[in-house]
Amino acid sequence: MLRFMKFASVTKKITLAILGSFLMLFLLVHAGINLCMLRADGGEWFRAAAHFMGTNYIVKVFEVVLFAALILHILLGIFIQWQNCKARPVRYKVPNKSATAPGSKFMIYTGILVAIFLVLHLMNFYFVKMNLVEGKYLVKVEDVQKADPAYVQEHMDRVLELFQSEDPAANNPFKEEASGITKAELAEVFGPDFTAYEPDFYSMAKDLFNNPVYLTLYLLLILALGIHLLHAFPSALHTLGLNGPCYDRPIKCIGAIYALIVVLMFWAVAIGLNILY
Repeated sequence: MLRFMKFASVTKKITLAILGSFLMLFLLVHAGINLCMLRADGGEWFRAAAHFMGTNYIVKVFEVVLFAALILHILLGIFIQWQNCKARPVRYKVPNKSATAPGSKFMIYTGILVAIFLVLHLMNFYFVKMNLVEGKYLVKVEDVQKADPAYVQEHMDRVLELFQSEDPAANNPFKEEASGITKAELAEVFGPDFTAYEPDFYSMAKDLFNNPVYLTLYLLLILALGIHLLHAFPSALHTLGLNGPCYDRPIKCIGAIYALIVVLMFWAVAIGLNILY
């Protein structure tokens, strides 16, 4: 890493642009999966997608690549900003009224807000997956057989209650999975050694977005992400060679549309879950 920091400034900027483009593509995928939560199916589609993402080995490898790209992108952004400040340690006495876009001037600040959002997001979701933070969990009906039979037998009424369908008109009075279960309930009903469960991100998202403080903070941080992307999109393409009079206006327009779409997709899920539940 230290050796890389000695590379030419243009090399670091190109690397930053490539990493940023990769992360921008991931944002669309992530936001698209999140939109499944708004489907009126009790979270079935979203939970199926989350289960696939959490168990597929190819996705797990991609996850490592994603985190590596994210960390390197943050470090490079900070280093390049530090280099720029070091190159001009004394500010101009007269403010420079250049045509620099506001997104460019405040890129480091919106980046800090995005980093805060990432920490918050990881603590509320990914760290639950890593068993570093407690959340809500789900158990599939076929995995009940992996529990301690003595516990299941002793708490059979509670087991049946967990798997009872919320729809009284359903053909099957029991559902395929029990959701929204706490760690204490898992230990009580299935035994302290039971591990055949997975995070219930759908229930956790519903709870979080029904918290007014969290919802407001989330919406503001997503807005900061949109402002960051507003400059990041054209900047990345310009760095990779798509610059010039015939490219500038179309790229800026596409970047603005992209940033707006990402913000609206994430906002739609947060506000939608708040309204629906």
